[in-house]
Amino acid sequence: MKNIFFLFILIFSAELKSQSVTIDIEEPGFGKPNGYYQKDFNNLLNPFEGTYIYTNGTSTFKIVLQKMIKQPVDSHYEDLIIGEYQYMENGIEKVNTLSNLNIMYSDQYLKHNIAGNGILWNNSRLWKCPQCKPNEKRADLTITDKLTNRYANILMRRTVINGQQVIQVKINNVNTVSYNVDTESPPADFSLPLGEFIMIKQ
Repeated sequence: MKNIFFLFILIFSAELKSQSVTIDIEEPGFGKPNGYYQKDFNNLLNPFEGTYIYTNGTSTFKIVLQKMIKQPVDSHYEDLIIGEYQYMENGIEKVNTLSNLNIMYSDQYLKHNIAGNGILWNNSRLWKCPQCKPNEKRADLTITDKLTNRYANILMRRTVINGQQVIQVKINNVNTVSYNVDTESPPADFSLPLGEFIMIKQ
């Protein structure tokens, strides 16, 4: 009986310890025990919250971003940014996922159309930033094209232009899709704006 009680204490202590490991979002989670928490200690994600709009002639791209605290992702937890969007092309709405913003999914990262918590330094190969301040941090998220189910990187830099708060955005690295050229049609092109552009904070 004493041995069983001791074994129970060991298992309980190991489980408690695995759930109490907290690391910074800039630290990789490789090798960490199940239940660890990747926390935004320095509030690096906070500046990206808000509503932003990009206008190009009669086309507009609107995104809304929110920070979420300690969300389950696989077998651990993370602070992250989630978001949704509306895209109008030539005055016609092509896609609008904004109504999904307040849905609490069991896995926010996988279900929301914008999600992530990657942090970019100004010397990152993903997006060089010679104009960035030495310790300036940018965000690296994923955006999913709801019309084609393809996804891409959405990289963001918060700044001010002519007294207006904006984010400089770069959407690139659309995922490739394999298909049989003899029997299948080519996959649909990514339908959201690509490249670099400025989105004005509302």
